[in-house]
Amino acid sequence: MGTIFTYIADDVLSNYSEAGTCAWCESNADLYTIYIDDGSGVADVACVKCIKTLPLRWIHPKDNERIIASLINTRYPRGTKSQDQRFALTVEMCDDYRRTPRLPNFIQNDDWPHCCGDFTEFVGDAGRSYLGPFDGFEWWGDENDGAIEYGIDGMIGGEDRISLFRCMHCSKRYWTFQCT
Repeated sequence: MGTIFTYIADDVLSNYSEAGTCAWCESNADLYTIYIDDGSGVADVACVKCIKTLPLRWIHPKDNERIIASLINTRYPRGTKSQDQRFALTVEMCDDYRRTPRLPNFIQNDDWPHCCGDFTEFVGDAGRSYLGPFDGFEWWGDENDGAIEYGIDGMIGGEDRISLFRCMHCSKRYWTFQCT
């Protein structure tokens, strides 16, 4: 589990930042891709401090936020948490997930894998910020997708990124691929 962003491994963050001036606090810092709109302006990058502290309603929602309640239900079966506790866990997960920079470049939709009732941790892109080995990674996507035929090794070197993830609660690892 990342200490800076829950769903991104700390050791890969430097591969996805760009030095610059944050549009929100005007500090010189490492900037990460995230879509923020305060009603008077839009920015597609921000520093860690601003990502963590700007109002959540300013940060563009991710497609997968709609499944957070079902993830909480999977992780904590009915009867194990009170309704208030479940609500608090849902809010916390939504906050952590929405404040996660868009490092896997999901072009078509937010296809972030989930396992054990939680989103997985992004550990890098195959052949770029994660150099292997790749055995043990399972495909996350449609069963009839052509990417399965080639596998991770067969996809490396192309123009598109192969994003890798690991479950923070069990040993499962996943890979995704979205062509441009």
